[in-house]
Amino acid sequence: MPGGAAECDGDNLGISIAAQPMASGAGSFFSEITFTNTGGDACWVEGPPSIFNLADSAAGAVVGKRAADSGMPEVVQLASGASAYSTIHFSNAGACDCDTAVANVATVIPPNWDSSRSIMLDSPVIVCNAPATYKVSWISATSLF
Repeated sequence: MPGGAAECDGDNLGISIAAQPMASGAGSFFSEITFTNTGGDACWVEGPPSIFNLADSAAGAVVGKRAADSGMPEVVQLASGASAYSTIHFSNAGACDCDTAVANVATVIPPNWDSSRSIMLDSPVIVCNAPATYKVSWISATSLF
């Protein structure tokens, strides 16, 4: 428990996802997950979030698999209103020999949570049903974008 603060939980952690088109190209597409402390007290996060699946909300179908994680461990202490970040790196699913689908919703599970949040993607992505064609980074105090 860094600095005596509690771990961020569903009562004090806002989650959003934004595409990063200026950082994308050559078969790689990036989005950033922002975790914001919406509570009045400091809290902390550590680890990779799980991007468990993606979905085509129009068809109600779950597509894709759990994202592999990458990066280095970092405990991020968040003051009230502060944010931490994780990057989703999508590879071009069309270059893989797989069944593809268009995904517009991500199921995000912050580290150590038992529950998930469904987050709309502002830019739908093409993913493989299997294997996963995306990775998620460990949460960091610094945005890559």
